Amino acid sequence: MSKFKKIILILAPFVVLYIFCLPWKLFKSPVSATLTAADGTLLGARISKTGQWYFPPADKVPEKFAKCIVTYEDKRFWWHPGIDFLSIGRALRQNASKGEVVSGASTITMQVIRLSRPGAPRNIPEKMLEAVMATRLEIRHSKRKILLLYASNAPFGGNVVGLEAAAWRYFGRPASELSWAESAMLAVLPNSPALIHPGRNRERLLQKRNFLLDKLLENGTIDETECELAKDEPLPDKPLPMPDKAYHLLERLRAEGGDKAYTCTLDPALQDRINAIAANHFEEYHSNLVDNMGILVVDVRTGEPRAYYGNTHGLAKGLRGADVDMIPAARSSGSTLKPLLYAAMLQSGQILPTTLIKDTPYNYNNFSPHNFSRTFDGAVPADEVIARSLNVPSVRMLEQYGAQRFLELLQEMGFSTIDKDADHYGLSLILGGAEITLGSIVGAYRNMAAKLLDISGVDVPLGRGSIWLTFEALSRAGRPEEEASWRDFSSGRKIAWKTGTSWGNRDAWSVGVTPEYAVGVWVGNSDGEGRAQMTGVGYASPVMFDVFTALPPSRWFSKPLDDLVPLEVCHKSGLPASRICPERDTLLVPDIKVRPDDCKYHRVVHLDADGQYLVNSSCYPVEKMVEKVWFVLPPAMEWYYIKNHIDYRPLPPKHPGFDAGSDSGNPIEIIYPQQGVTIVTTRGLDGEEQGVVVRAAHADPTARLYWHLDDNYVGSTTGEHDLMLRPEPGAHLLVAMDAGGASRSVYFIVK
Repeated sequence: MSKFKKIILILAPFVVLYIFCLPWKLFKSPVSATLTAADGTLLGARISKTGQWYFPPADKVPEKFAKCIVTYEDKRFWWHPGIDFLSIGRALRQNASKGEVVSGASTITMQVIRLSRPGAPRNIPEKMLEAVMATRLEIRHSKRKILLLYASNAPFGGNVVGLEAAAWRYFGRPASELSWAESAMLAVLPNSPALIHPGRNRERLLQKRNFLLDKLLENGTIDETECELAKDEPLPDKPLPMPDKAYHLLERLRAEGGDKAYTCTLDPALQDRINAIAANHFEEYHSNLVDNMGILVVDVRTGEPRAYYGNTHGLAKGLRGADVDMIPAARSSGSTLKPLLYAAMLQSGQILPTTLIKDTPYNYNNFSPHNFSRTFDGAVPADEVIARSLNVPSVRMLEQYGAQRFLELLQEMGFSTIDKDADHYGLSLILGGAEITLGSIVGAYRNMAAKLLDISGVDVPLGRGSIWLTFEALSRAGRPEEEASWRDFSSGRKIAWKTGTSWGNRDAWSVGVTPEYAVGVWVGNSDGEGRAQMTGVGYASPVMFDVFTALPPSRWFSKPLDDLVPLEVCHKSGLPASRICPERDTLLVPDIKVRPDDCKYHRVVHLDADGQYLVNSSCYPVEKMVEKVWFVLPPAMEWYYIKNHIDYRPLPPKHPGFDAGSDSGNPIEIIYPQQGVTIVTTRGLDGEEQGVVVRAAHADPTARLYWHLDDNYVGSTTGEHDLMLRPEPGAHLLVAMDAGGASRSVYFIVK
């Protein structure tokens, strides 16, 4: 074997050891979770599992700190191979002259190795090993990377590790924004981290900082003016608390991805304003034992959150439920889904914006909804049903559209928490029978706005015309029927907004949208406790409007004229005008093939010459009849409608000789009880049964009704057809009959 080969064989193990002497990952300590905005603003941080503020490494070391640390620790850092032989010689001379170790010769690269080996002994063999590993590190990484490793892992006093954590802990801002004085102070700390202790060693820390500033002046890094101004800057008084501006968002990310650095799309300035708005309203709500709140602001064009306020964490000591993030929490939807049904029915052609919807007492399998005001209007235009958030007409609309069909639409729009079948929810689906999240409702309204703006990549199963008409209806301020605590909001801008209050006042909702932002607010108690007077408009809407006030003004949505067409409709019924409708309006409606039937409420009637009676050929000469077009609602609708519309004129009574057989329509409608309803009667203070008031309507205001209960005559009524009955428990048949033989009947049960 040649001499050369022998040398190779001897050196090979040492070469291999040298190559692999450096671990692939130098630092393995658990890091802090951090949440940073796109502009670098720290929104939140959590202490690491080891109890240290130890931020994940940044991308680079700020230039000021880099110059400070190199000047102070290792002035030949940019040129040496990991070992500074000049420094070693200087240290040997100084230590020999003093007879003790007074100076070291560790380079920044060697200090990186030492920091990566926290349990290693501090002796000469270890020092030699550090030197070897330092040269290996210089081969693996660039100088900038080595400097970053040092800055990210050096101790900065107390439980603070790394430059970025130190910058926020001591100065409350990122390292890239530190001054020369601040950068110099941090540069001297790794060498003497105990100097930062509040109240102690401040003079020594100040001397070291100013010594470094003088060095920077000497080497031409800063000028004399910069040096003097830097020396005038005071030292920090004490460590600052870490920012915690989006507590629940960071906790949500940690639960999903563990402790690491997270970057989000939140707007730091807006997040600050939202936090302040929430704190301001919390003071008032907390006095009514309403303790929790969630606020979400989403950019319509990008779909990204701009503000995320999960709950009232930190606003009061020991606050119940404040740790629950209310943005992904499933809660009863209240009335928030009604506009989606309205838009869907416009899209399907089942209604027009002004179509009259029946608003009379309703019962289906003992589900008997009522309006917030406990009154009925008889008939209400569809867009007014949404603007006023009327419950009973909304239930009738869902019955017409189909609960299963609506459920499928909601799931397609992202409501993943509505995951049971239609039979489970029934018609209560439209009144809060399903649970949704604040994120899903804001997302749905945002997606509708994005579809209306024709933003690519966004699709919902609704047309742009239907969405625009829905937003127009929602932009009308005023919800007196839904919320007893209504007050007028004036935000100075047009907003499509909807409130909601769940059963038992457990959840208060408000969601609004403009072409720029979608905003959602939930207020309540995360444990489900309801509070009297807590409604969507009274509690959630004031917060929502304050949020919109904090946002930049926005224009309104343009009409999607390519998805809308003009249609002539009856002024009274809102249905497509028939040939006899006397007054007509032109509306923009979705450009679809399907339309509701023509107006069915205007009909031709014949009167006597004086216009006092309805007549026909059986009781009046045909040549003397006066023909008129009359707006006629069905009896029950008319009974309520006439109370709220003084311009409504009921038909005149029939002539005494009128032959009822020629009129095929049934003039009677029983308003209460409805078919199949179960009635629970109560007793008064005297112990007597309170009984049941039955009610009916007749097309002829002068007609007399004769009532029968289980084939037994129980009385007659005229005008207001109300009659008190005291039926025994069990099933009953109620019949109302007029003198002409027309009748209506219902079955009901008494318990």
